Amino acid sequence: MRTLLRLCTIVALACAPAFAPSAAHAAGGPQVLVVTTGNEAQDVADYAVERLHMEARRWNFTLIEGTPEDVADLGAIDVVMFLNTGPDLLDETQQASLQSFVEGGGGFVATHSAAASESEWAFYQEMLGATVVLPPTDPAAKEAVSFNAGSRITEGLDEDLEVTERWYHFDPEPDASDSTVLAQLGSGDPVAWNSEVYRAFYASPGGDGGTWGDRDFLQLIRQGIWWAAGEEGVLVQNSEDAAPPWPYTWTFVLFVVAVAGGGSIAVWRLDKAESAKEAEAGPPVAAGV
Repeated sequence: MRTLLRLCTIVALACAPAFAPSAAHAAGGPQVLVVTTGNEAQDVADYAVERLHMEARRWNFTLIEGTPEDVADLGAIDVVMFLNTGPDLLDETQQASLQSFVEGGGGFVATHSAAASESEWAFYQEMLGATVVLPPTDPAAKEAVSFNAGSRITEGLDEDLEVTERWYHFDPEPDASDSTVLAQLGSGDPVAWNSEVYRAFYASPGGDGGTWGDRDFLQLIRQGIWWAAGEEGVLVQNSEDAAPPWPYTWTFVLFVVAVAGGGSIAVWRLDKAESAKEAEAGPPVAAGV
């Protein structure tokens, strides 16, 4: 019986990580539909989505990859994200769905070329809060981006961020009465802001893969997503790493089996040694005999 109990304990401890759901999955969190349709660089978009999946696991939101067709039904979505999307993205039905979603309190996040995704749609321009000037600057240039304090979206971003991008400019720029500028270049040109009318957030960087590898930029985006989702609580990291949720790889399964097998052998040897000692000692002597 003692051997069996020890063996069960070893197996339970070895398998516990496999059966425990990830913190993000267990706790829930905002549902974010990300669309990359029409982007100019698929490798950049793929890398950006990969990084966002890691952010989602770490910071308690769910990233759902979708297409413009998914915008027609946003019933279970908290935030729609247009990541470097191309022009003329939505048909009339999808436009009506997104407008109803945003006017009803839903969140919207956009990066880089998404500023020009619906240039002929008046509501999109109103929601964005500025009109993009096309094309962006070419070639790409390295610029310092400074963040403005006082917003939950820029909280913790105290140092300048240097990134290389094809920069977009806007005319008109976001109006101070309807938008809050969150970051700007040294020239003063705004590169990130949020709407004061809708839960909409835009960041001009993101066209270059290196930008998505920058910790500060990812912090800006995840805090922008959290704000757009209407979350009032503080972002809390789930774990130090971004390990993928179950199913685990067969390597991990074999590791669990090896640990359990090795533990069972150790327990068997320990019990064998204890039994030998008890046999040598003989039966216990009653007190007073």
